[in-house]
Amino acid sequence: MSRRGLLLFMTVSVLWGVPYLLVSVALEGLGPVSVTAGRVTLGALVLLPMAWRRGLPRLLRERWRPLLLLAAVEVAAPLTLIAVGERTVPSGLAGVLIATEPLFILALGLFWGKRRRLARGAWAGAALGFLGVVVLLGVAGTGTGAVLVWAAAACYAVGAVLMHRLFPDVPPLTVAAGMLAPAAGPLLAVAAVTEPAPQVTARVLVAVIGLGAACTAGGFTAFFALIGAVGPACAAFITYVAPVVAVTAGVLLRSEPVTARTVAGTLLVLAGAALAARRPTAAPLRDAPDVPALWDRRPGKEQNVGRRLVEGSHDAEVDVQPL
Repeated sequence: MSRRGLLLFMTVSVLWGVPYLLVSVALEGLGPVSVTAGRVTLGALVLLPMAWRRGLPRLLRERWRPLLLLAAVEVAAPLTLIAVGERTVPSGLAGVLIATEPLFILALGLFWGKRRRLARGAWAGAALGFLGVVVLLGVAGTGTGAVLVWAAAACYAVGAVLMHRLFPDVPPLTVAAGMLAPAAGPLLAVAAVTEPAPQVTARVLVAVIGLGAACTAGGFTAFFALIGAVGPACAAFITYVAPVVAVTAGVLLRSEPVTARTVAGTLLVLAGAALAARRPTAAPLRDAPDVPALWDRRPGKEQNVGRRLVEGSHDAEVDVQPL
């Protein structure tokens, strides 16, 4: 890996590992919907100028309905669930639970679209990941909050599949701006109606700015640059580094406890996600409409899954881009 590639990799690892810490800080003065609205609005404002030159006006004009669907499934719902969940869930644990997204992609492929028999490694990955979640859900004090964060991972998985089916021909940065912008207005309105007046301190303001401008907009931009610099295979390792950054940041900056159960659950989730993302060689069960799945690696076909870029060479890997 080149020096530039290494720098980009480290940058993206941080930008996608610290959002959970920043959310926990922002919740000190804002409600969960307000936190989500603030980061989405700032992220959209930063990305809009770049996306505008890449065909965003035409995309908004011609495909506004699919964009609204993505705005709900890929932006508003998961980000709000994460913020609500982090009222009781440590930021590091939230980052690990989001890393279960490949397991949901795996499950979607079993029941939606081109159904395939899973290789043993995929089944092993699903079993390890599920066991890890069971372990993590039992960590004291998490309860419903952990379930909400886990549900956010499921939303991300559904959004990734929809993004591939609806926008296979659109640059990911343009789609990102196109789904952030429609989500911003409704989130701001809901926050204004349902949540009390914010108690904005300098600490809270910095957290929200960091979430929107750095982690959302900057994370997207740096990730796409990383893909161009090192290719999707190397960039795929972000999936497993970002949760480690999230746990480390929570421990060092917020003194979040790390128990043996937390460590065990984290290792099981990451191992399961890694196995689930490997390329199996099993044959399809039957013909069906094409849907992106972690095991779909047909030679010569390139699949752009927005938050996942699956390149169809024989040695393709999966890249994840958390918001």
